Amino acid sequence: MRYSLMCKSFTGSEVFDCERAYVNLENKQYTFSQYPCSASMTTQLLPHGQRLDITLSFHEDTTDPMNFSFSMETEQWEKSSYVLMPGAVYNGNRFVSLPLPYPPYYEPPHNSRFTDAEVITSIPHLDMENRKSQISLLSGDMASPLCGFYDFNCQSGSVLLGEHQCGSYYTGFTVDENQIDGQASFVLSVPGVRETTQYFFGDQNDGHGFRPDNLAPSQDTGTLFKQGETLTLTACIFHWQQISLPDFFKRVNSTKTTLEAPKHFYNVPFYKAYTSIKEKYHKENFTEEGYYSVGTNWNIHQQCWQAGWIGGGINSYPLLLEDSSEARQRALSTLRFIFSRLQHPSGWVFGMYGNGKFYGDGGDSNPDTILLVRKNADLLYFVLKQLFWLSDNHHSTIEFEQPVKALCDAFVRLFQQYGQIGQFIDMATEEIVVGNSAGACMTVGALALASEYFQCTEYRHVAERLGEYYYHNYVKKGVLNGCPGEICQAPDSEAAFAMLESYVQLFETTQKSTWLSYAENTCEIAMTWVMSYDFVFPAHSTAAKRGVHSSGTVFANVQNKHSAPGICTLSGNSLLKLFRFTGNAKYLHDLHAIAHSLPQYVSLAENPELTLEEKYLPAGYMNERVQTSDWEGKETVGEFLYGSNWPEVSMLLTFVEVPGVYVDFESRTLQVFDHVECLVTQWNTDSVLLEMHNPTAYNTTITLLADERTNTKHVTHNYFEKMKTVPLSAGERVYIELKK
Repeated sequence: MRYSLMCKSFTGSEVFDCERAYVNLENKQYTFSQYPCSASMTTQLLPHGQRLDITLSFHEDTTDPMNFSFSMETEQWEKSSYVLMPGAVYNGNRFVSLPLPYPPYYEPPHNSRFTDAEVITSIPHLDMENRKSQISLLSGDMASPLCGFYDFNCQSGSVLLGEHQCGSYYTGFTVDENQIDGQASFVLSVPGVRETTQYFFGDQNDGHGFRPDNLAPSQDTGTLFKQGETLTLTACIFHWQQISLPDFFKRVNSTKTTLEAPKHFYNVPFYKAYTSIKEKYHKENFTEEGYYSVGTNWNIHQQCWQAGWIGGGINSYPLLLEDSSEARQRALSTLRFIFSRLQHPSGWVFGMYGNGKFYGDGGDSNPDTILLVRKNADLLYFVLKQLFWLSDNHHSTIEFEQPVKALCDAFVRLFQQYGQIGQFIDMATEEIVVGNSAGACMTVGALALASEYFQCTEYRHVAERLGEYYYHNYVKKGVLNGCPGEICQAPDSEAAFAMLESYVQLFETTQKSTWLSYAENTCEIAMTWVMSYDFVFPAHSTAAKRGVHSSGTVFANVQNKHSAPGICTLSGNSLLKLFRFTGNAKYLHDLHAIAHSLPQYVSLAENPELTLEEKYLPAGYMNERVQTSDWEGKETVGEFLYGSNWPEVSMLLTFVEVPGVYVDFESRTLQVFDHVECLVTQWNTDSVLLEMHNPTAYNTTITLLADERTNTKHVTHNYFEKMKTVPLSAGERVYIELKK
């Protein structure tokens, strides 16, 4: 590995001059001959790496816009190395890239649907062939400001970490690969400049019509520095030897906050967010046909019903658990509607429906029987959770058991025929039309749960075989992909968290340690999608004015480059279960980041959220956009779009599945997830005394769960009714005793 410093001059975003100085990390001072500046460097040893503070000083004004960079370079590059830029690039995004219009859908030829390579759209990626290629991003394009690689041959990993902002400038990260010469460089620059072109969402007009290649002229440029001005670029380099790829992800997650740790904050309590969304659901989401819709604009069929994914059949679950009156009855009505109106004779459930008509996934030109399989996997998983609750609470489930079993059997038939589940199928013929995806990996958790409910060993055997299939073909390779229906087979966070949920459920069902190990490895991949720092939004933006903290939000996928409130569409309580099964408190901290971040994005009657459309989001609405990237234009950074989206479902799930305060007597661990201050004043053998304070402006009800983590009976299926509730007025302080 060697290192260099570089100054570049720009005309717009194009480089017209540069100067490089190769450096020894022990040297202190470097002077550039073509630029009126010098660089001094101080170093600090870190575990497995070094911190570099590089101060650039100018003795004259610069005459052309410029930027400055630090580069980590290797001259023994192998294309097989795994390149990571969290939330943006997984294994170099080295897939077949096609210029597909949005929403993209590519169906391979019938004779090659299982052998063709995975397909992505024209997103930033490294080339599959032996040639030069580059990925250049701004820090806001990523969940963590770092880039690096894992070398399979040497079993080693290297990472270059920076800050997302240096002075008033956003930093940039570039991976430059030359497969011909066996070289690659990993570059941190300030200000970040994506040279010549940048990734942009949507079809671009080049003067000859629209072309769907997602490339636009770069809007970036360097900056003019003044005499006497200084700028300090901070970087950390890490090198790890004799590690596996799962170890690499673990090391990345443990070091990504070295320079920028998220700030703790209090905003909106879980209960306030939950009740606001619940009231909105009462008013706007229940249709005349008798089901909870996934949106509020019923003139658009995608907003009426979509199975699983963005909430169909999931949104009824928290309302069934929490409400004892109208919402519960509407949840039951939703289940009845699904299995009396939306189920195909084959057992599958239609992916989309609106106003009396079925629609196929993958585009309007497809038959209505084309299904994104992930939708039914999500649906089955959450329907089974609801059946368990009904059964445990002495409600009859007879009317649901046959149709639910028919859906389970459909998954089994598909697996037995193909040895996988695929991404898209035709429900009528039960053919896989698009394979090569981990998108339906929630099937593993769903069938594991079904094996318990129906006492069916065949379901468990298929779940375990599928679990092995996904591990060896996806998790082990560090790429989980294809969960959203409009990203082709691009890597995404939804597949990673669904796989985590599935392995945790499979461990609960079987108690086999293999699944716990697979869950822990999957968790490390999933957490790379979670923003690890608080992005500094433009001062004029809505997010800046609302004091938004981006840490804990989750990047959706490598195509749709925005972060989002929560996991689509889960609470993340699998992380709580991982703590209970392993005793590793890291998983509690991971869950805290995601769950604590969620409520700040709920539009409230007292504090409505302004959108780019110059309209306020109604109370109880949540939008999926947390814009730290300019993929939809620089004017969108820090802004929100109008509309009701799936994060509402994630917030509903969080209230019933994540306790506001959690106490483990075995390890004497206290973890607060909600927006409340809580301290232990006394530990006793079988009780704990807590001091609780509500620092927010909202009255709330805090949920508390206290027991021994090894008492797994408390977490099987659901544990909402085992939580204690404590009402807490705004500003109120109380003392409470919790017993095992």
